[in-house]
Amino acid sequence: MAANLRLYPWYAACFNAHFWMPVFFLYFLQNLSMSRVLRLEAIYYIAVVILEVPSGYFSDRFGRRPTLLIACGALLVAYTLFYFGTSFGYFTVAQVFLAGGLAFNSGTDTSLHYDSLVEVGLEHTYGAREAKVMQKSILAGGLAAVMGGAIGIFELRYAYLLSGCMAVAAFAVVLRMREPHVHLKTLLPEKPVNQFKACFRLLRHPLLAWIFAFYVLMTVLNHIPYEFYQPYLALLLHQMASMTNGASLSTGIHAGLAMLIAAVFAGYSDRLCNRIGLKRLFLGLIAFQTLTIFAMGFTLHVLIVGLVLFRTVPRAVMTAPMNAAIAPLVGSAQRATFLSIQSLAGRLAFSGFLFALSMLTVDSEPTGWNALSTKLQVSGAVGLTGLILLMFFNRRLPVTFASKN
Repeated sequence: MAANLRLYPWYAACFNAHFWMPVFFLYFLQNLSMSRVLRLEAIYYIAVVILEVPSGYFSDRFGRRPTLLIACGALLVAYTLFYFGTSFGYFTVAQVFLAGGLAFNSGTDTSLHYDSLVEVGLEHTYGAREAKVMQKSILAGGLAAVMGGAIGIFELRYAYLLSGCMAVAAFAVVLRMREPHVHLKTLLPEKPVNQFKACFRLLRHPLLAWIFAFYVLMTVLNHIPYEFYQPYLALLLHQMASMTNGASLSTGIHAGLAMLIAAVFAGYSDRLCNRIGLKRLFLGLIAFQTLTIFAMGFTLHVLIVGLVLFRTVPRAVMTAPMNAAIAPLVGSAQRATFLSIQSLAGRLAFSGFLFALSMLTVDSEPTGWNALSTKLQVSGAVGLTGLILLMFFNRRLPVTFASKN
């Protein structure tokens, strides 16, 4: 278990080194039409929704280590198909494997970390350790984004080659890990329906229910600046962003800067939580992201572009304290499934919200300022409403909560 704790930060860094992140859209457009690229994105989200909860159940029933090996293997298959493929069929299969890799990792990585700490009696350090791992993971992702954007100037597919190398490295790290004994004791036959019922019963705990609602709302709010930043910048410059290889470097640098800023804050997330409290911290993050969205919706200005660089900070700050609060309240036998259900709820909420925004017609120019501004203002109103509701239900939460394993 001590080896697990030494290796886990390296695994997180290798797994999250997505060199392809700033260039994937450009790469798809080299081979496919815009409509087919959008279909590929839809296929990815559908695959994630389908695989999210089953992957968590697999982790709880068959072990953390085999689940992470599957995650790394799925990423390697996806990157190989992306690198060699040029057709919609190849990319479709690759998107499914990419979704599978990310889904099988989701919740299992942090569960293995906590179970390993329990095994050596250091579970009280989980929050601080998870914050440091999150910081290193974001730094690795930021460096990979810059490098992926730079190498994309020469050949966009090379970003998938570098990502494949990192998937192999992550696979090798997991091979050196061991299944935590505390989780081995829970690997008993259990019907999926019973497992899901047990997870939903956990939401009777007021703090878990409050965090669950917070996570769903923040999943929506965290994606809004990311989704609408490019059209916002395009309007600011009075021209559409150029879809050439040179564009890959600028997108990579922007993503790298955003992740660098987020990494700085991630390292202090545990201390921030201890100083101001979990609920105040989370409410503050909602307020900040809502303010960012409103700023984008009301003002078309270069200063707002700088503000959007901080869009990743809320996710970076919330992750470690949230996992630290959830882990003691959810037993090892249900933890990965519970986290997968929570993640699925957030993704479904965001998908539904995007669909609702797509139905919001303002004028005949769907990419104009009036349409973009209205969508952002509606998104900000949703964030403000969610903030008020969580503040209201915050009064029903206990000041402290008992930990259990």
